[in-house]
Amino acid sequence: MEDLLNIAKNAFPSVSGIEKVEGIQDEVEILWDKWGIPHIYAKSANDAYFAQGYIHASHRLWQLEFFRRVTSGELSEIVGEATLDRDKHYRTLGLHRIAKRSVENLRKNPNNEIFQGLKSYVKGVNVGIQKALENLPLEFAIINIKPQVWTLEDSLRIMSLIEWGLGGWSYTLELLREHLIMDLGVEMADKIIPLYSGAKIDRSKGSNGWVVSPNKSNSGSVLFANDPHLNLTLPSIWILMHLSCSDFNSIGSSFPGVPVIILGHNDKIAWGATTVHTDNVDLFKLEINPENKNQYMYNGKWVDFEVVNEPISIQGSSSPLDYKVKLTKFGPIMKYLELETKTHKIKLPGKYAMKWTSYIANLEDSLEGFRMINSASNWEEFREAVGKITVTPQNFIYGDVEGNIGHQHGGRLPQRRFGDGAMVTPGTDEKYNWSDLVPFEKMFSIYNPDYGFVYTANYNEEKAPNGVLLAQDSNRPYRQLRIKKLLQGKEKFSFEDFKSFQLDLFTEEAQELLPIMLNYVKGKVQSNQLREVITLLENWDYYLTKNTVAGTIYKIWFQESLRIILVPLIGKELFDIYLTSNPFELKRLFKIYGDNNEELEEKLLAALENTIMFLSERLSSDINKWKWGNLHKVVLTHPFSQANEEAKMLNIGPFKIGGDGNTLCNGSFDPMNNYENIVGPSFRHIHDLSDWDKSIGVIPGGQSGLPFHKHYNDLMKLWLRGKYVPLLYTKEAISKNLEGIFNLIPN
Repeated sequence: MEDLLNIAKNAFPSVSGIEKVEGIQDEVEILWDKWGIPHIYAKSANDAYFAQGYIHASHRLWQLEFFRRVTSGELSEIVGEATLDRDKHYRTLGLHRIAKRSVENLRKNPNNEIFQGLKSYVKGVNVGIQKALENLPLEFAIINIKPQVWTLEDSLRIMSLIEWGLGGWSYTLELLREHLIMDLGVEMADKIIPLYSGAKIDRSKGSNGWVVSPNKSNSGSVLFANDPHLNLTLPSIWILMHLSCSDFNSIGSSFPGVPVIILGHNDKIAWGATTVHTDNVDLFKLEINPENKNQYMYNGKWVDFEVVNEPISIQGSSSPLDYKVKLTKFGPIMKYLELETKTHKIKLPGKYAMKWTSYIANLEDSLEGFRMINSASNWEEFREAVGKITVTPQNFIYGDVEGNIGHQHGGRLPQRRFGDGAMVTPGTDEKYNWSDLVPFEKMFSIYNPDYGFVYTANYNEEKAPNGVLLAQDSNRPYRQLRIKKLLQGKEKFSFEDFKSFQLDLFTEEAQELLPIMLNYVKGKVQSNQLREVITLLENWDYYLTKNTVAGTIYKIWFQESLRIILVPLIGKELFDIYLTSNPFELKRLFKIYGDNNEELEEKLLAALENTIMFLSERLSSDINKWKWGNLHKVVLTHPFSQANEEAKMLNIGPFKIGGDGNTLCNGSFDPMNNYENIVGPSFRHIHDLSDWDKSIGVIPGGQSGLPFHKHYNDLMKLWLRGKYVPLLYTKEAISKNLEGIFNLIPN
């Protein structure tokens, strides 16, 4: 243990001193504040990006290596066969092919500032790696590998990974519908999940964002709040950072592997994002030549697949696995579906090719868009920047120091010639293929609405604004309803109000569904224990805190009701795959029974009895110990701990926590893994635009990805308690809260 601790500590980079480096034009000053946030002061944008890359490599090197291996399908090289399906999936998906194409595009104009900025960032990462080679982080020492040289493609692959994580899920619903139609027929399939009108999905990844005008703010300036909900990883998905140079002065969250500030503010504007619930991925069912399996039908002719060799190295194997990916006019033939980072083989007859907007759009344009946002000073410049972005569509929210607010969709959507993307599309002819991508001019936009606020929580109140179909399916509306009610509930708002909104645990879902469920079972209750449970549920205030007992009963009853209704219809395997992302609406499933209320009543009563049995066995025979936090916990899990019991000391947690996917303070959980909280607010930030030094933010875990570092876990308890750290902006305020001053000087 002592040896490991020494290895870990030797890898800690200095936050004070001077270092000579190759790759910068002028001296760069880095002020480290006491919360572990680096404030980078450079003369040029390129030097700022170099320093950003250097810091990412210094504090998040294992995370960079992990991301690089995930995106390129190279985990099995260090892990073995346990990750082989995941590697095959990512080789098929082809994030590395997207990145390669983007770099080729960038190289066509070598003087382009985006290309130059990315090159500077990559140089910074590699200088950081060279420095780290003297004392590599603990993870590299344990598995005895060295980090490879970072490349332009690596950074662009990570951008592609972010996008896939936000929007790559929609094809899984097409597969579900295909399964149900094949197994149960169209009529029953439509009762389980709507085939034509769109489903409401309990998708864990989401985000909240809202902005109010000065006339609705106690400070007389714009008030702004945003908290993206992403997987709770170790280290955090984000690292907070401040980049100041001649082109921009931006502070907020950055993504390791990628230059620029992604979410935050500069001296004129604040911006944030939530994902627009869109469908930018479609599956096309191919007709294979019965006499030649390497051909498929397209426009009345048999066309050869393009076959790409993707050999996969596996730890412990003397030779790589011969893996081939088949590409079509639409995209690759998919062999796996991915939900909540779990990979499952597609078990359907036939071949399905996937089309994704990222196979058409230029990823490098998104980098340019975010750089332009960093330097934007008004709504027009902001919209021009957002118009460049090609990723999965985002709700960009905006506020500026002049008192303006806005909400703009950015990203790319398909224009379909056929269908709506909810079900698998025929793949035999060009007439079924997409015609183009939707132009930015048609995207949804609001600026300074009369009611004085903008808000978003992934639910589209219009399915097709400006005639552009976002998606047939949609997120559940409960978080959005809650934000709207809160913003309509007062004339003026304070900074403290916005904090309480981000921590809000009221569940609109339970308020809607629980009375309906209770009405079905109340008349059938006979035991005293059931009567006690019913009384608790009837008196619940619908706040899903970590101490609620009624909330625990409701959440388990909800899950058990789904199980008892669906497993006999669709089978346990399919149910288990889709349960965590839950595309099944309980109220819709009730309609399966038609007027036969008695059967439904018996099912719900049995589900409630199962709930009591589950909680008694899992928690206690004492009902007072059925607190949500005793079941629903958050653990920031180090990847090594999944393979080695001793490595659990690298984890942060477990901690008891409230919420679920439908509360503003998102506590999405995995019912297949002990109800563990898997998604939550990955970055909370709030800004009062009257004074940028009042800005606050927090991430789960800490700034550093280095185990045992003081900034490895120091923000976790603040995040849990709903506390924040200052996002100091002026040099004067930063200088009063210093941990160290570090200077990079040209060699």
